[in-house]
Amino acid sequence: MNIKPFKLERYYTIHEFSAKYSLCNSDCEAMTIKELLSLEKGATDKFHNLWLGYTETKGHPRLRKEISNIYTKVTSEDVLVCTGAQEPIFLFSQANLKSQDEIIVQSPCYQSLHSVPESIGCKIQKWNVKYVNNIPTFDLEELKKMVTSKTKAIYLNTPHNPTGFHFSKEEQLAIVEIARTHNIIIFCDEVYRELEHKSEYTIPAFADIYENGVSVGVMSKTYGLPGLRIGWIASRNSKIIENIAIFKEYTTICNAGPSEFLAEVALRNRNKILERNLNIVHENLPLFDRFFETYQDLFSWYKPNAGPIAFVKMKFDTEDMNFAQTVLHKQSVLLLPSSIYDLQGYFRIGFGRTTIPEALKQFEVFVIQNLLKA
Repeated sequence: MNIKPFKLERYYTIHEFSAKYSLCNSDCEAMTIKELLSLEKGATDKFHNLWLGYTETKGHPRLRKEISNIYTKVTSEDVLVCTGAQEPIFLFSQANLKSQDEIIVQSPCYQSLHSVPESIGCKIQKWNVKYVNNIPTFDLEELKKMVTSKTKAIYLNTPHNPTGFHFSKEEQLAIVEIARTHNIIIFCDEVYRELEHKSEYTIPAFADIYENGVSVGVMSKTYGLPGLRIGWIASRNSKIIENIAIFKEYTTICNAGPSEFLAEVALRNRNKILERNLNIVHENLPLFDRFFETYQDLFSWYKPNAGPIAFVKMKFDTEDMNFAQTVLHKQSVLLLPSSIYDLQGYFRIGFGRTTIPEALKQFEVFVIQNLLKA
């Protein structure tokens, strides 16, 4: 196995905890264990009396039941609990793909979605974003033309990291029809599901509407609980899940019991958490609206209808990595340059945290002092 260094994670490893302000995180506001346990009567005592033995490889049955409640057709037997979202992404590819399989990957993307199958020897085709009037789009006719008799899987991510794009129901059904016609697996990173800004933007999970659909979820993003390191993979194709379960016995074997318990509490009370996090998103978005209206000669952005992230286009002639490093050096504000995703001229912003107003204020100080000079 020969896998490339993970550029985004390397970047965060170096900068995330040294910058004073972050304007680019893709998760929502976290909470303390005390705050989480307070959502449910009796949870604190149960947590203190938790047995710290091994847990089930597939995940505790109660947790898998709570996860299945997020879906409509997926049952607890269709769910495998993993460590974060990275593990199911890795395990799916290792367990269900082989060298020379052809894979179509929606791009740009979280790097492991293409680097892991690439490391196995799969042939990668990138279904690239196109901007039309500053709006990110993915051409379905182009996707049709990319499919061949060797296409094994289509890797998707919606709501999309990093552009903020989100498929409509019509687009989703069209993709399923393409895949079903050729018996192709759809693997969808859905870590931002349930964070649609309005209910009308909600679409089904791919695991619910397609018999060969695979959906990945995680506690880290929409629910703002990355410290739990709990994620999952869901599919009504039992062979896919069983292949992953067997392979998991070579990686983490099972999950941390305290994390599973806390994730179960969070999911039982997820509507309270979702309401809180959506309120944060709705409070932060108008700040960016005003900022980009004020500095429209310097930046433009596509305002998403789902998720906590977006891409910002730079309208001046500066390499995006150099720009991000300058902002970090001069104002200690962390941006995520688009070159991390092998694109040029953009940077990613996030708006799911309560610290965003102060971070944006500090970024504006940089803009005034460095980009508006006569």
